[in-house]
Amino acid sequence: MVLQGRKLAFIYLLVLGVSLFFADAVAAIGVRPLVLELNVRPGDVRDFEIALLPGLTEEIVDLTLYEPVQQLSGALAYQLPENPAFSATSWVNLERNVVRVYPDEEAKVTGRVTVPFSASGSHTVIIMVEPRPPEITAGISLQVRYAVRLSIRVERPGQRQVADLDEFSLQPGDRGQPVVRTVLKNPSPWDYLVEGEATIRDADGRLVERIALVSPATRGSEQQALRLYPGARVEFLGEVTKRLQPGDYSLRIYFRYGDHGQIIKNETISIAEGDFIFPNADELGVFSIAPEAIEYAAKPGERKSQVLEFLSETADSVRMVVEPRPVAVDYPYSLSDWLQLRMSGNEFELPGRRNTRLGLTIAIPRDVADGSYHGTIVVQALDPVTSKLLTEKLIPVTVVVGEEHKKSVEVRNLVAAQGELVLDLFNAGNVFISPRGEALIIDSRGESVARVVLTLPDGERGIVPLGRQRLEGRTPILEPGLYQVEISIKDGVSDLLVVTRELQVF
Repeated sequence: MVLQGRKLAFIYLLVLGVSLFFADAVAAIGVRPLVLELNVRPGDVRDFEIALLPGLTEEIVDLTLYEPVQQLSGALAYQLPENPAFSATSWVNLERNVVRVYPDEEAKVTGRVTVPFSASGSHTVIIMVEPRPPEITAGISLQVRYAVRLSIRVERPGQRQVADLDEFSLQPGDRGQPVVRTVLKNPSPWDYLVEGEATIRDADGRLVERIALVSPATRGSEQQALRLYPGARVEFLGEVTKRLQPGDYSLRIYFRYGDHGQIIKNETISIAEGDFIFPNADELGVFSIAPEAIEYAAKPGERKSQVLEFLSETADSVRMVVEPRPVAVDYPYSLSDWLQLRMSGNEFELPGRRNTRLGLTIAIPRDVADGSYHGTIVVQALDPVTSKLLTEKLIPVTVVVGEEHKKSVEVRNLVAAQGELVLDLFNAGNVFISPRGEALIIDSRGESVARVVLTLPDGERGIVPLGRQRLEGRTPILEPGLYQVEISIKDGVSDLLVVTRELQVF
């Protein structure tokens, strides 16, 4: 962008999911809501309303219908429909496309969605709300565009969420480091959330590393799950941080999608000397920390104290950053707001080969309901000159409040693949559980085929309230066909669930 003389340049900011207001810099309008969800049936007609909140000056606002296009990175781009007659934008009619918004006076725009009788699946229309640039003669103006997402879900029997694994490999990244790369495709008419992980085991079956697979669009955010739109292909990446000696390893990927979908894939990979560039010893960990996890039982209104001890593993000083992080955005059992660091700010210097202590207070609110509450303390070591991240470690924090604890689980899905039985389990209770299960597999003749012990993946402690995790166990290779599986789930000595489910093996 170049400014010459008194000519004006505009910076457009696209707002997704949150409203931005620039006091004094721009008298921008606001929009409410930014997401409209419509669950409809074929032939339905639904009305909706968008409120344009006034700025400091009178503004003219244009409203235009766009289609979202999901890119390989998972990010959304917006385009005008190439063929409006075959686009969901043709279902949407706005009362007006140009609105004059006066100061101190909220403007309303109504719209109507007319769903064709032939429609099905999920469809997304973007209503782009764009104030026209103000007439000024000099300076820089920040102009805000709002992308209001209109999600139309048309229910029709017989259609289901499906995902395909298009690509799966271990390849060098931009620094030569090993990166697990997968590409997932959504061939179904529905959008859904996707989250995945990979595990690497050595030739003896020992877990080397567990790796979160995330799209470039969600990397670095608190929410790792991505919404995959119909017809889209999105890559999910995970960087291997452990040093892999030459030899054979088992690489396994696991994806959970929608309410019930799972994808499991195993590959044997061979690592030769020089295939990848691995971190040096210092980069693998410049500090250690104690404790590695924090757990307390508490009453409402109590305060707990904890000391964190940091020990430098290198000769050089590093800059340490400590901050709480919630389990997920808007998670109702989050305790991140309860954590108070007893220091000025959240940074300090850790001298080389020395140790430092940091005090932490956990303040439980007086009005909190019984249950287990969870969060994470993120500890990062940064290069003091370049601010490059050297090491990151996570300390899980759990506080169990009160005594009225409900333990309840739901089986969301069950699949068998490559000699493994994998059960997707949802914690419907209000307290953390460490479940263990058993499954009896019965064939179409009523004969028992296998009894499988189901356990959490290596390194997983359990399932937080309203969280999902898998239980898995080894099975003999099952012949194609329909099986009945009698499942029992326990948490310690407590029986949580006994249920029978069908298992289709292809």
